Amino acid sequence: MPNLESCLGYLGIFGACVLFSSPIPTMSRIINANSVEKFSPDPYIISVINCGSWVAYAIVTPDRQAPLITNLIGTAVNIIYVLVFAFNNPIQPGFRRKVFGASVFMAAVLTIVFLVIPNAGNWGKSDAEVESSVLGTVSDVFNVLMYAGPLTIMSTVIKTKSVEYMPLALTIGTSFCSFTWLWYGFVVMDPYIIIPNGGGALLCVCQIILYTTYCNTAETKAAREKYQERKSLGRGSLGPLSQFNEDEKKEATQKLIV
Repeated sequence: MPNLESCLGYLGIFGACVLFSSPIPTMSRIINANSVEKFSPDPYIISVINCGSWVAYAIVTPDRQAPLITNLIGTAVNIIYVLVFAFNNPIQPGFRRKVFGASVFMAAVLTIVFLVIPNAGNWGKSDAEVESSVLGTVSDVFNVLMYAGPLTIMSTVIKTKSVEYMPLALTIGTSFCSFTWLWYGFVVMDPYIIIPNGGGALLCVCQIILYTTYCNTAETKAAREKYQERKSLGRGSLGPLSQFNEDEKKEATQKLIV
């Protein structure tokens, strides 16, 4: 019979899969419109680093199969999301620099953990314990950044008084995941799991408060109506009608009349 740790591990994997799949509507919108619009790639770049760090942590730390499986899935899925931003226009300023920086950072961390530490002499602890501490700390930092990733769009939400570009599905998925892994962390008494997921839970509460504050504003309703109008015309969400050329305006007007 599975114990509580195993049950929470399975639940954590499920919650993480919910989280990893929650951006699918956003990715579908980007692909259909062939435009990244105002969506930020930052949460997905951070998630790749975060999940990659947790994979390494789970490898060097005993009895962490659930985090290992979870983050192997997360690494693969978030790389796909980053590629969606890479292959749809316009490429946002600094995107390539961010991806390059993330790649260099991960390579540096893995080099230190798996090459430098084992050959650096006596640390007073086993190499595995030192590796686990280093990777746990790195994972904690990026775990919190991953949960805070959607906050990069909060300034836009507050400025426009609209939640059009703040994905609710991602916020809900993050909340479910962070609270589940927080519980798991307490069961296995792993501070590297407890700390980031506790912070993630608090950040999720802040995001939900912001969403509920602006989800029914006139600006949000107008943005939704505009998106549905563009979608009904087969144009996705490509901006206001004034940006269409004259032939497109006539076609759009005729469709609306019909």
